[in-house]
Amino acid sequence: MFRLNGPPIRQWWSGPEGARQSLRTQVLLLLTILILPALALALVVIPGILERRFAQIERDQVTQFTQIAQEDLLTEERRISLFVLNFTQWSETYEFAAGRNMIFPQSALGASTFTGGRIDYVGITSPGRQLITGLTLKGDTVVAATDLVRTLLASLPRTLPPGGASGVVQVRGKPYLLAGRTITRDDGSGDGGVLMFARALNPQALDQLMHREKTFTARITTVPAGGAEAPKFTPSTVHATTPLLAPNGPPQLALHLSIPRDMYRAAQATVFQLKVAAGLFTLLTAMAFLLFLNRRVLRVLGNYVQDTQRIARDPGHRLDGQNRTELGVLALTINDLLDHLQGREAQLREQGRRDELTGTYSRAGLTELLREDPTIRSALLVEVPRLQELSGLYGSPFVDRLISELAGRLQELGPDHVVGRLSSNGLALITRLPATTDPLAVLEGLERPFALREGEVTLKLVAGFSQSAYPVPFSALQRQAFLALQHAMDRKEHLGIFNEEMLRRSQYGHTLETQLQGAVTRNELSLMYQPISDVLTGQWVSLEALMRWQHPQLGTVPPSTFIPVAERSGQIYQLGDWALQTAARDIQEARALWPGAHVNVNVSPVQLLMPDFAERALKILSDLGVSPTLLTFEVTESTVMQNVDLACRHLARLRSAGVRIALDDFGSGHSSLSLLTELPLDVVKLDRSFLREGIQDTARGALLRNTIRLARDLDLATVAEGVEDAGMLQRLQELGCEYAQGYHVSRPDYLEDLLALRT
Repeated sequence: MFRLNGPPIRQWWSGPEGARQSLRTQVLLLLTILILPALALALVVIPGILERRFAQIERDQVTQFTQIAQEDLLTEERRISLFVLNFTQWSETYEFAAGRNMIFPQSALGASTFTGGRIDYVGITSPGRQLITGLTLKGDTVVAATDLVRTLLASLPRTLPPGGASGVVQVRGKPYLLAGRTITRDDGSGDGGVLMFARALNPQALDQLMHREKTFTARITTVPAGGAEAPKFTPSTVHATTPLLAPNGPPQLALHLSIPRDMYRAAQATVFQLKVAAGLFTLLTAMAFLLFLNRRVLRVLGNYVQDTQRIARDPGHRLDGQNRTELGVLALTINDLLDHLQGREAQLREQGRRDELTGTYSRAGLTELLREDPTIRSALLVEVPRLQELSGLYGSPFVDRLISELAGRLQELGPDHVVGRLSSNGLALITRLPATTDPLAVLEGLERPFALREGEVTLKLVAGFSQSAYPVPFSALQRQAFLALQHAMDRKEHLGIFNEEMLRRSQYGHTLETQLQGAVTRNELSLMYQPISDVLTGQWVSLEALMRWQHPQLGTVPPSTFIPVAERSGQIYQLGDWALQTAARDIQEARALWPGAHVNVNVSPVQLLMPDFAERALKILSDLGVSPTLLTFEVTESTVMQNVDLACRHLARLRSAGVRIALDDFGSGHSSLSLLTELPLDVVKLDRSFLREGIQDTARGALLRNTIRLARDLDLATVAEGVEDAGMLQRLQELGCEYAQGYHVSRPDYLEDLLALRT
């Protein structure tokens, strides 16, 4: 309160120090005005709010415990429903319901099923809904329970919905939790009757199911006459009753919870103590707190609010840090934090645009950099094939150095070229005007030998190239280059250059992927077989199964075309299972005419990298009743090298069960003779290119002889692929190779025709 060009005006509330004193006086007046409402608030309003809050908490607790108990029962209901679902989609269950698999109860519904599945009753009906079997576990023995199971089955709807039915029912005065579902084949088709699992909800079962931790007591009662009831509060206990859904019709039973009112008693004591403490605290601290808050905090914070609002508009502005209290330190700290965050944001933005290993742009960085760039004219995508194999042969540090050196060679092309790393084994070269790119010359420079301590390594890269004479969005140019790269990999070519034909082939590949989904069910797939013969006697010793696809509109689709599509789309799992099942059935039937028949089945890399591949394959053979000793699984060297540890575990498990393991296409890649000693193998199949070059008196021929000799020393059988004439066969006899396969032995044909030729 100052007057211009004069002494300050003193008001009645001003002290000797002038206007500053008025703030303290005003705070005192304010404290006097607030103390009585504060006491009322502390002694009346807040305790009342707390009492209501505790009451609400108690009601919420009742609701929570009810939900927990209901969820425990619902979880058990879902578990039994899933257990039912698992059994109803077995072909064995379907066959039993149809009256064709009468050993099913002994094989699948033993004591372990009841104890492991935590169920008490099992019921299965025929397609006409006539009870076939009703079982229960008595002690350690599965016994019949026909009457009770029939009554339980009657609780289910006459016509079950697609997802089955489940719920809680009362039978003969006792509660049961049951679930039923229609029995189908493995693929979900057919109506093979009904399978029901049930569990008695006795006190012991409820005690096991409830996660109550002694907080409430649960029991099953009949549904009250009026349905659901509101919780009933007594001085010591809350009683809550909730109807339980039945599988058919209105609820028959309800879940009754008894919950001690510990929260209510604790709340009463707490509120009393709070009243005493709040009153004392309010009287002792109100004046000091309000005075300090007004003079030393609120004023400074008001300035900070203005500063933060300005920072929202101007990121370079900072808080006033001249205050000598902790608030000033806080302002300086916030300023430092803002500086750090701005620097860190810029750093992270740059790191997100760069690949950590090579220092080149990442995929996101390329997209951000080139999204609106009208000068880009070409894109070259380069991929290093068999990177996992290289890592297994030379180690991960070499692979990292290889990728870094490749990126460095691309960066040497100049500032008009942008280099990025799109994947673990893929690099991109984007060219801007006025520069141009010769993809073959770039690849030639990239494939210069890479130095190793022991010598040099020369690699063959795969690339896809796309260019345009006019501005094209980067995303479109990248997609075109990727199509060219995919074309090169599918055709095993060095370089793919995008054209409209590739786009049509890509669309054709999409059509294949779509049509392949139903090829098995439409019976469009078949197996042809190519014999493997003894080199000395000419007798056939085994047949290799080869998949064929005959589409009604597309015609004959070669395996080299549709197998890569199946691998990329994930359909190879279904095709692989179908091929194994079909080959196993065929060889079982063939042994009636050819007792010594065996079959070789090829394994896709995608299949071999499945965590449960070995167990899945052995289960298929077990379900078909085919001995594993009749089969040989063929895996390629490149497949094994993608994950050596996992592949070895699968192959060792299969060999221990009796399946023979063959290493296919040996000699076609970075073959190492040490593989023959490290892998669990029985057979080595020499690649046709290895054989063609090896029959000459060259270094390749010496390697072929040594490979056959080493395999013989390791007690491994050798099979030469691609034997096309008698001269090759004679040379194999001289080299000591045991078995041959190729057009000279026999072309692939259907099994019945081959068996007719053999006889």
